[in-house]
Amino acid sequence: MQPKKGEKACLLIVDDERRVRDGIRLTLSGEPYDILESDNPDQAYELIQGGQPDIVLLDVHFQGTVTCLPLLERLQREGNQIPVIVLSGAASAKEATDAIKFGAYDFLEKPVASERLRVTLQNTLSAASLKARDISTTVRRNVRTDIIGESAAVRKVLDLIGQFGRRDAKVLITGETGTGKELVAHGIWRNSPRCDRPFVLVNSAAIPDSLFESELFGHKKGAFTGAIANQIGKIEMADGGTLFLDEIGELSPMAQSKLLRFLEAGEIQVLGSNKVKHCDVRLIAATSRNLQKEIKAGRFREDLYFRLNVANIEIPPLRDRKEDVLAIFNHFMTSICGRYGESTRSIDVAARETLVNYDWPGNVRELRNVAERAVLLSSQIITKDIIQDILGRTVKKELAQDLPTSLESAQPLKEYRRQLEGRYVAHVIKLAEGSITKAAQVLGLDRSHLHQKIRDLGLSNDS
Repeated sequence: MQPKKGEKACLLIVDDERRVRDGIRLTLSGEPYDILESDNPDQAYELIQGGQPDIVLLDVHFQGTVTCLPLLERLQREGNQIPVIVLSGAASAKEATDAIKFGAYDFLEKPVASERLRVTLQNTLSAASLKARDISTTVRRNVRTDIIGESAAVRKVLDLIGQFGRRDAKVLITGETGTGKELVAHGIWRNSPRCDRPFVLVNSAAIPDSLFESELFGHKKGAFTGAIANQIGKIEMADGGTLFLDEIGELSPMAQSKLLRFLEAGEIQVLGSNKVKHCDVRLIAATSRNLQKEIKAGRFREDLYFRLNVANIEIPPLRDRKEDVLAIFNHFMTSICGRYGESTRSIDVAARETLVNYDWPGNVRELRNVAERAVLLSSQIITKDIIQDILGRTVKKELAQDLPTSLESAQPLKEYRRQLEGRYVAHVIKLAEGSITKAAQVLGLDRSHLHQKIRDLGLSNDS
């Protein structure tokens, strides 16, 4: 049962080190908490069963080989709703991640930063109150998101969005390019206690190493050459809200190191300033890379991975949920027709079958582009021929004919990719009847970027 407004919340600290318990008690002196203490999980279970605490701070490791996991598993099995925050040292990050899977709301690393402890306790109590109000309805029905589909795979993702949304833990979203990782991140934010605070997106792949620190932490005027004015960083912009780091796997070792320091302390130092600021930010990260393989290859830090991968949502590729293809296509088609001020198209049976049978290597992003091109190329009915033309059957035949017939005629992969990209861009411009505006919309580029790409690829605007 959650405390009423104006009442003190009862906090149970479970740690076998007296100095840790004393430190937390001292940090929270003057805060609205009645504090209980325990040095072992068994005694903690009795106190929890007695209904005394509203929230629990639970250490991962105890003397010997005892961990908190059996207690968490028991509480989860019995349906106990008291929120638990796990305390862990750096060496026990893996166990902390496991604890989240067994129902812990979040975890804090020792030594616990005072401000982060206060904020985490407040956010966890708020999230628990929100959960208590909604406990009579299913998670999936309460999820607010723009994700479309009724397949089992989508329902699982929606359930996880609801489950992780109401908690304040870090979330790592994984999945192939174009599967909708940003939509999932946005859904987590919309279903969280932070939904009325900022949602700030950072495309990690688009930030040069030299600008990473400035982009995330901000800078003062004159901090470096070209710093002509003060700039607030993305982390500070997201203070109190959610920071979404897309394509986290693209970060350089230097950028990973700087991000890790922020995650450890929850503090930033603006470039050109001597002051340290605390920022209360919920972090969501996403990647299309296999980070475990990246770790083995020495390209991604394992300690950063454990801090990011507290909770995980893996988005299935579109080829694994083909029952959702037509619903998504119809959604995009209707939206695009509305944007162009045109009537909604109908789709003939053969075209539907073609859409469903295609493997969609570009996933939902590719499906959206196909829907837009289908609207541009049709008047009333989208036919099989239109879909097949868009999916590039002719281009595929041309590419097959261009494959090298001997090792001597093979060319570097970079050059082949350039030719492939040039042919695809030229083909889309042709489908758009030479309209750079329409072609840019279909390719997901702005006009200036497409013009630059046309020049780089050696194409002409009337290709």
